Amino acid sequence: MLEFLYVKVLQKQTLLVFLLLLILSVPALKSLTIPGLYTSHDGETHTARIAQYYQALTDGQFPPRFAGTFYSGLGSPIFVYIYPIPYAISSVWHFLGANFSDSFKITMALSFIFSGLFTYLWLKELLKSPRGALAGAIFYIFVPYRFSLIYVRASISEMVAYVFVPLALYLFTKLIDSENPKYISLAAISIGLILLSQNLVALLCLPVICTYVLLISFRNNLLKNLFYSSVAIAWGVALSSITYLPVFFERKFVRLDGVLNNAYVSHFVSLDQLIHSPWGYGFDMPGSLNDQMSFQIGLIQIVVLLISIVLLGLSLLKFKFLNRLINTLGKREFLFTLFFLFVFFGSVLLMLDIPLTYKIWDKFRQLAIIDLPWRFLGLTSLSAAFLAAIVVKSIKQGMFLIILIALVIIANRNHARINQQRLLTDDFFLNYTDTATQYSEFAPKWRQTTRVPIYFDSKDKAEYYQGEGSFSVTKANSKFVSLNADVKSEKAFIIIHKFYFPGVQITLDGNKLAANKEYEITDPQNVLLDSEKDLSGLPKIPITKGFHQITMEYKETYLRLFANLVTAFSLVLAVSFSLFYAKRH
Repeated sequence: MLEFLYVKVLQKQTLLVFLLLLILSVPALKSLTIPGLYTSHDGETHTARIAQYYQALTDGQFPPRFAGTFYSGLGSPIFVYIYPIPYAISSVWHFLGANFSDSFKITMALSFIFSGLFTYLWLKELLKSPRGALAGAIFYIFVPYRFSLIYVRASISEMVAYVFVPLALYLFTKLIDSENPKYISLAAISIGLILLSQNLVALLCLPVICTYVLLISFRNNLLKNLFYSSVAIAWGVALSSITYLPVFFERKFVRLDGVLNNAYVSHFVSLDQLIHSPWGYGFDMPGSLNDQMSFQIGLIQIVVLLISIVLLGLSLLKFKFLNRLINTLGKREFLFTLFFLFVFFGSVLLMLDIPLTYKIWDKFRQLAIIDLPWRFLGLTSLSAAFLAAIVVKSIKQGMFLIILIALVIIANRNHARINQQRLLTDDFFLNYTDTATQYSEFAPKWRQTTRVPIYFDSKDKAEYYQGEGSFSVTKANSKFVSLNADVKSEKAFIIIHKFYFPGVQITLDGNKLAANKEYEITDPQNVLLDSEKDLSGLPKIPITKGFHQITMEYKETYLRLFANLVTAFSLVLAVSFSLFYAKRH
């Protein structure tokens, strides 16, 4: 009975915090209620991806793999390689009646709110201090980088991923503190959600999460805790197989490696920029003096950083006359304060435009996949949230929490607004013909350039390369093209205006054709480089005089089918495991 009452109190407390976060989110998110989209770095391309993801689902792609209108209608295998969760969530809002621009903004707004809620749950579980947890939750969302993600960069993938990072920390804390296997599947799902929301956020945060798990496991039953946690992490990785197996084993089919190796070199920042830099809506330009956006950590975040360092010192010295003012840190609190200070300063070091940082990046070339070093602001935001929680828990003065929350909200008051409104229709996104990426890195390797050809019309599905005749398209969507060809010449070639990609199946009069045996992939080495009419990377099918039926369908390779099965099996197992324990308890 007492346990039941305790749970009810906790649920009521969490509900009140959620309502408070909703209220505080109103001024932070009110600009998202302005009709249409807004000018940003990536908002247009992310919304185009939402539209193409939704259209792929409508066309029977499950899971979606190919965006039908990208590259002027030649298509793109973009969804083979990138994170699906932000686009899947946003597709739900469109299915329920929201347009694509509003679907994008709804996901942004909910990510802001729930990232605060999950941070509260994590810090309350770790520190056993609702006051401190509330401060940490508000610091996690009211930070300049969060508003940069929303209103400057419009990076929906990072926003969604940073929802699940504190959720994972919360669930692993519950798993290890309770030593209850019922949390294994939930922790696994949280890891899978991070991996499938944004690969670079996962790359940044998973080492932090794994180290956190290791540190929190140093109590009774160390081996048992590490075993449970290792199973959860491995399970989470299995859940993400749908994306990461193709990323690792089919990346050779696209230009992914060739364009990202040295992108980071021009994107380090100065210490002055991290402390204070003018808010702007432009881009990160080569050279720190030319940047048109802000990289500030947050002045109030820096304040709690300094206070936490003082608290560490006082906890070591143990001045008795300060007992009325502060609670000295316990062993666990001391350990995690040291850890998040290390994460904070390590993240700052990896962003700085100084010789030591260059040496680190040159030494550890694997870091090059993080194309923008200032992405480490995500980790400084997480660390500052913990430090704010520990500071509020330690300082006994009741008004300190209110003052700190007021200051951090006021400090971000000018960041919560859009630059300019943009009214873009659903048709614009459903017929989006660019690549929806910065570097065109998902252009198939059979393509001699990564440029978007201006010759092609997204409505044109084929052409005669040699010979004469006519054709009519009987069906065309992101997955499938079918046409009837009436050939007048004795021999002709017809080129389908869709990229060849492994897994594609082409039939001629019902007979399957094999690539490079019964049809040719136009060779980049043998085609003139013409920006207006570049036919490289497209299927060229030999046909004879008469009437023919041709189909082209994107299907999965054996590897992708295996990846789909691993993810599906892991998900069914995780849900079943969770339901079993929920029913049992």
